[in-house]
Order: sequence, then structure tokens, then C-alpha cells
Amino acid sequence: MDALDDKSKPRTIGRRGEDWIVRDQNYRYQQLLTVGQVLTSEMNIERLFEVIMDQTNRIMQTERSTVFLHDPENGELWSLVATGMQRNEIRIPQESGIAGWVFKTQSSVVNNDVYEDPRFFSQIDKNSGFQTRNLICQPLINRENRCIGVLQSLNKQYGKFNDEDLDILRSISDYVAIAVENAKLYENVKSYSEELRKTLIHLETLERVKHQLTKFVPSTVRRLVEKDPESISLEKAPMEVTVLFLDIEGFSKITETADPFLVNNMVENHFSAYLDCIKRYGGDVNETSGDGLMVIFKEGRQEENALAAVKAGLDIVVENNRLNHDVPYPWGHVQLHMGINSGTAYVGCTRMQSLAGELYTYTASGLVTVVAARIGAVSSNTRVYVGPDTYRIIEYACDAEYLGDHDVKNVSEPIPVYWIKAINESSTPSQGPALK
Repeated sequence: MDALDDKSKPRTIGRRGEDWIVRDQNYRYQQLLTVGQVLTSEMNIERLFEVIMDQTNRIMQTERSTVFLHDPENGELWSLVATGMQRNEIRIPQESGIAGWVFKTQSSVVNNDVYEDPRFFSQIDKNSGFQTRNLICQPLINRENRCIGVLQSLNKQYGKFNDEDLDILRSISDYVAIAVENAKLYENVKSYSEELRKTLIHLETLERVKHQLTKFVPSTVRRLVEKDPESISLEKAPMEVTVLFLDIEGFSKITETADPFLVNNMVENHFSAYLDCIKRYGGDVNETSGDGLMVIFKEGRQEENALAAVKAGLDIVVENNRLNHDVPYPWGHVQLHMGINSGTAYVGCTRMQSLAGELYTYTASGLVTVVAARIGAVSSNTRVYVGPDTYRIIEYACDAEYLGDHDVKNVSEPIPVYWIKAINESSTPSQGPALK
């Protein structure tokens, strides 16, 4: 009965006040839970500033809130957004004001009369026109127990700040520290992803540039660079090679009278077919002119290089005849000069230096290349002519005709010249004369 009587009695003013306090606390803690969910879901650092200000003001019932983050490089505390002010950046020295003291000591402050506190940094009020009456300030501690900034609320709307307000601000600051660290991590990931994207684009661009430039670079140089780009050596060194010179007969006369575009079409069509023949046998085109090629064969033994060059030349004869049949031109059939010679050449880079910069060409130099070019000049009607050193190497395997000794420009002794008509694939070195 006594319990029933108690329930039937009217509630006193004190009891109703206690109920109101409990309801208010429950409401604020519910808001705090919502604040935590909102803050930890925002990844954009600029937007996060706004969310922190808005949510902190709402739950703390204050006129303004500010989060200051530490900038270790400049020794400053900075804030991007402050409620009621224009969106700009505020920076203060990391030891200045109550915020600086809280950051330095990692201690909380509840101050209901800030202008009586010598630590208060009033310059911000002067700059903004805002009048701070009281404030509550809490350090932001991250997972590593390091202070990354401070959170403060200014001018409580009703009454003064108390310990209960401090407890709530501490709870908010935990969420804020997590949200700020997450947002920083997200920004770092975005920045890294953007740098990675730019790097990939740069690499793709470099790959495309490389692909285009390799069209102008001898394959030997390309292989050397790809094998060891850090320690590539392009110094000239003696090497046993076979050199093939090739150019178009009467090219100057053709270019004098024919349509330049048609001439270019002819050169591209014919030289593309020749290039297939050269690559088939491991030749390396290292010099070109408007109508000519210099090709080096050097990857095998002396005999292999000589045979490869001659086989490439004979294939070029076949391709040239096919093209003359399939694609006629107004000036008639395309005929070639072709000369081949074997021996020791200095192979590597020739460097040219001037005030305008440096230019490197990869080539073979020496008497062997000069003789190959001079033999080519003697050749006509798309015939493969070789010098004595090449003939000596492949004599056992070829069908050849001796054309006599020829005086050639800038060579003191006459040069024996041979017309190679075919290669006997079944022949071996033992079937012919011994190689010297």
C-alpha cells in the first residue's frame, strides 16, 4: 500500500528537475553517439572541419567551435574552418594562446572568463570581430598517444562550462582524433594513388616515346641499353664484321623528275621489304641516307656473318624483282647497287660535340666499310657483289663469277670483285678450300 501511495502522490518540483536533467543527459549522449558515427564516416579533410564544427556546436550548445591541427613543419596550429566566419585558414604559433598551452601540456582547460587569463590569445577575436566570453579546450590524442591538435568550444549559450561539458568534449575529441587520422590517411592514399596514376601515365608515355625512338636507333644499341642501361659502354672496339652497302641506281635522276610523294612511296615500299630480309639474317641497319642503307652483320662467327650478309643480299634481289613486277613506277624498274665486304672494323659510337650539344652515331668504321661502299658503287642491276675477303670465306658455298680487279676510289690497290649468284645450302666448309 505504501508503494502504491507513493506512486499516486504528485511529483515534486525537485523530482521533475532531476528527470529533466536525466533526459537532457540521455539526449546529449544520444547526440554524442550520432556525432561519432558522422565524424568517423567523413573522409574529406575540408568537409571534416565543417562537420566537426557543426556537430560540436550542436552537442556542446555553443556559439562557435574550432579544431586546431598541428603543423610540425612550421611549428603552428592551424584551422581551416570556424563557424560563423568566412572559410579561410587560421594559423597561430604552436605555443600561443590557451589552445597552444593545451597542445603543449596535453591538459584540458575550462575557462569562464578568458580575458582574465594571460594565456588567452585575443588577436583572433580582434581579427574576426567575434567576442569570446568563455571556452573549453581539449587536446586531440591519436592512437599513438601523440597530440595532433586541440578541440575547443567558445561561448556556451546557457550558463557556464562545467565538468560535465568537459566530459562530453573529451568524448567528442576521441572521435575527432580518429576522424582526423582517418581523413589524413585517406588523403595520403588519394595522393599516393594520384602520384601512382601520374607515374603510370609517365611510364606509358616513356614507353611510347621509346617505341618511337627505337625506330631510329640501331637494334644493337637498343639491346645494349635494355640489357644494362646503367653501365652501357658504346666505346668503339675492333670486331670481325661483314658490311653490306645498298642504294638505288639513278636515284638522283628519279628525284629530279618524279613526284616526291611517289618517290617516297617507292622508297618506303622497297626498303620495308629489304628490311625484312636484313632482319631475317640478323643484320643491323646502322646508317641510312635518302636511298641507301649500311648494314652490319656481327653477331656470329666470321663465316656466319659473311653467309648471313650474302643470303640477305640474295633475298633482297628476289624481293626487289617481285616489287618491280607488282608495283610499277613511271620511271621503270627499281635497280640496286649492292656491295659486301668482310674484315675487322671498329664498331661503336662516334661522338660529335659542339656548343649546341652532343650527337652520337653507332657505326662501324675502317677500311672494311670503305671497300664495301666502293664495291657497291661498282655493282649494278641489283646484283650482289662481294670483295675478296668475303668471297674467301664463303667460296665453298656459293655460285660466283669473278669480275676482275677494279680500281676504286681512295683505295690504293685494285680490288678483286665477285658476283654472287646463289648459295648452295648443302655445302659445308670441308667441301671447299680451308678458311684462313
